[in-house]
Formats: sequence, structure tokens, C-alpha cells
Amino acid sequence: MNEKFRKTLGIITSKAHQEWLFPSPFLPVFNFHEMHESGAIHARPDEIIAAVAALDMRDDPVADVLLAIRELPSKLSKNFGKRQQDVAPFGFGTFTLLQRTGHEISLGLAGRFWRPDLDICRIASAREFEALDDPRVAKLVLRFQVIAHQHCIHTLRTETFVYCGNARTKTLFTPYWLAIRLASGWIRRRTLTSIQQKLSTGAS
Repeated sequence: MNEKFRKTLGIITSKAHQEWLFPSPFLPVFNFHEMHESGAIHARPDEIIAAVAALDMRDDPVADVLLAIRELPSKLSKNFGKRQQDVAPFGFGTFTLLQRTGHEISLGLAGRFWRPDLDICRIASAREFEALDDPRVAKLVLRFQVIAHQHCIHTLRTETFVYCGNARTKTLFTPYWLAIRLASGWIRRRTLTSIQQKLSTGAS
């Protein structure tokens, strides 16, 4: 698989990683990457970041359906008695807040995402996320970043970084990454469009 094709799939080689200009400080080494960017937003950076922080991705009916489908194996497992603990619906609340500034917000998640139940790790803080050193799980950072352009115009960029601690975890995660990539990208683009439209109309 050549370098260009790998990058198209969001699979990052060590060579590509070394040339990366702006990796996440919370995941300086990563194996997978996805990026999307909104159209022009006529709002201050802090207003854009506040809109991101207030967003519930389950409010989007398309995202809600796609996430509900992903949660179905875990729910079926619980119904058959294999899981006793109730799990909250997946959303931004599932992530750990790593950093929030006036122009950027980063969220962290760790688990064995390829498993039916996702096997999400409970992480209380950015410090715990950075300290987590379990090669059996994948670590993910979701970063929203306001990009400044001329004439006081901004865009909102979202990036996903994923690090796998060893070759086995990367082998398990890769087919999952390829399988969800289209749906994940669709959700990200709809999220960006939703924020852009809310700020354009002045909706809260």
C-alpha cells in the first residue's frame, strides 16, 4: 500500500507522522487521522468554541440513528444478560475534556472500540488520559480548532487522532477504522454544518 493511498484512508505511517505540522499535544504519536472543516463562520472564536461545547450530537437525527446502530450489539448483549451495567448513550459526554481555550477544544477517549461494547475506559482528567499506558486499548483525541481567515472570517476544523499501543491493537483497530470511516466523516460534517448554521442564524 503506497503512502498516498494510506493517507487517503487516514492511516498514518511513521514517515508521515514525522512530517506532521500540528499534532495534538495529547497524542503526539498517532496511527490514524481524519480531518474536516466547515464553511465560513461569521462569529468570534470563543463563540464558536462555546457552540461546540454546548452541542449534543444526538440532537442530529442522522447521527442519532447511526450511533444507535453502533450501540445495538451492546444493547443486545445486555438484554441477553451478558451485561448488567447500564451504559449512557454515546455522545460528547462519553469523552474526557482534555483542554478548552478561546479557539480550541480537545476531547479524549480510550477503549477497545472494535468490540461490540466499545469497552470504553473511564478517564477523569487530561492527566489520566496522558498517563494511560495500556497497549490493549486505542487512545483517541477529537480536536475542534477555530481557523482564522481574512476579513474576520473563521472556519471550524475537526480532527481525529488515534494511537494504538502495539501491533496487535493496530491490527484489530484497522478494519474497524475502515468500516466506520464513511459514517464517522458524515457525522463530523453534519456537526460542523449544524454549528455553522446555528451561529449564522443566531440560534442558541
